[in-house]
Amino acid sequence: MKSKYNKWLLEEMSEWQKIGLVDRATEIKIKAYYEQKENSEPSRLGAILGVLGTILIGLGIVLILAKNWNDFPRVVKVVISFLPFLIGSIGGLYVIKIQIQGWLRQAAAIFTTIGIVTAVSMNGQIYHVITDEWILFLIMAILTLPMVYLYDSTVTLAAYFLLGTICMFLTQRTDLWFKAALGVLLIGMSIPYIIGCYKKDKLNIETIWCNILLALSGFAFITALTSHDILLREVYIAYFILLIALDALLYEEIILPSSRPFAVLGNVGIYILLFIFTFSGFWDYVDSRYLNLEYMCMIGLLLAAAFVLTAWLIRTKRRFTRRLFVYLMVASIVIGFRLAGLLESDFKVLLPIALNVCFLFLAVNTLRQGIMDSSISRMNSGLFLLTALIIARFFDSEFSFLIKGIVFIVCGAVFLLANLY
Repeated sequence: MKSKYNKWLLEEMSEWQKIGLVDRATEIKIKAYYEQKENSEPSRLGAILGVLGTILIGLGIVLILAKNWNDFPRVVKVVISFLPFLIGSIGGLYVIKIQIQGWLRQAAAIFTTIGIVTAVSMNGQIYHVITDEWILFLIMAILTLPMVYLYDSTVTLAAYFLLGTICMFLTQRTDLWFKAALGVLLIGMSIPYIIGCYKKDKLNIETIWCNILLALSGFAFITALTSHDILLREVYIAYFILLIALDALLYEEIILPSSRPFAVLGNVGIYILLFIFTFSGFWDYVDSRYLNLEYMCMIGLLLAAAFVLTAWLIRTKRRFTRRLFVYLMVASIVIGFRLAGLLESDFKVLLPIALNVCFLFLAVNTLRQGIMDSSISRMNSGLFLLTALIIARFFDSEFSFLIKGIVFIVCGAVFLLANLY
């Protein structure tokens, strides 16, 4: 029994036998069952090393072929450009035919993906048929997507999202709706695969990685929307709230945070944004003279989706926290100040005050829940948020070193006493 959980079980069974909860025969059966189960499970380190080795082999083949690239005639170049794809396809068909699972299937999928990228990029260079780089990466992403479904490969899904992200950032089109539609299309084409992972097992490691990739890709695609007249702070708020609402819809709150990447990314992102927003100096340099209608429509759509999900959670009596309501209130305050033009007036001083109150409420509520649930991690999170807010306000205000020192000591003492309690 190599894992810490199995070691814990082994130690506990010895105690159970001493106090008569299990007999010796039952202990041996349980131990044999978990040893067999662990031996039958594939090694995650072996899978990572296998996929990494496949990537290195594929890139090595490409570099070797590229050594004397300019000396080859065009026909030979075309044949060479398709060699990695053909090798990967043959190996992949064999893996699928004999129904091999595990890292070998992932390795065949990523090798075939490398072959697709190599073939498209080399033929684009040979015939000069593609003038815009973003179109080249879009073609690579679209051709990679079938490999995700064919091989049932999360690694290939990561490659697909990476190619899509590069495509989004290289797009020269400044039309906001065009970029947004392109991002929605790229993400939308992967949704059936992710839904299939949900149907298999919501808590499976592959499903968790799909959630991580989807959440990070959405964040990257939104970041690619930036231009000279676009401020992304409101879009980020709406996106993080939408992630939290989706997590509350998909999972119960009793599930560990490590299995809920939507909630982790959403909460961390919105806490960081809200902490930055509590500084009054941040709003002194915000240019709000230009109001982009398309930009505000996009924010409205994201927030509307978050409100609909929240209403559905209330209607179905699903478990969710009060933090979601506070997040929606924060977004409404920030967007309301922007729409009303208050960021240009003397009333903008009220915005950081309101946001400080919201941040304080979230910190105190997290601390209270941690104490009520006897959760040390949640309690320390609340203390950390509360301390961060206090320290930020001291650096943001004029106080003597004596007062700052006393407050720091008090905060440290509260951390120690709370954990001792």
